[in-house]
Amino acid sequence: MFLVPFFVLFLGSCSSESRENYTQMLGAFERNDSELSTMLDETAQNISSDSNREKALKSINENIIPSIDDFRQTVSNYTLSDKNHIEVQEAMIDYLNEVEDLMGLYSSFNEEFFFVNPLVDDSIDATLNEEMDKISRQEEDMQSARTKVHELIGENEEE
Repeated sequence: MFLVPFFVLFLGSCSSESRENYTQMLGAFERNDSELSTMLDETAQNISSDSNREKALKSINENIIPSIDDFRQTVSNYTLSDKNHIEVQEAMIDYLNEVEDLMGLYSSFNEEFFFVNPLVDDSIDATLNEEMDKISRQEEDMQSARTKVHELIGENEEE
């Protein structure tokens, strides 16, 4: 009989702690996503400028990919108990996985195709087009994952 009020208080405190953790996770996601977007924009500019391609590769491999891993770990560290909050957290992690996959494709592409095709080898053009298609699909996957995160966050705000 004395356990019932204790149990109700315990569940209430868990729920408020989960809500607080969720709010903190959203803030951390927004900050880190903003920083990541800035790094991605700078890298895209470096890639499009042939003279900065090495800088872009270094940025992808030494800065962006490790940052994504740190970002994913930050999101994973929040303890949530609400089913909807956990769904948002999982969507955030999926989004970060998609970003990491895209950065891996960018890195590979820029390492492999940083040369001129002096012999006009059609097999190189076909491979280049195939790799560009992979990158385009991955960009779409990443954008879809990001949209899902924002949709889920919006749905949770309505509750």
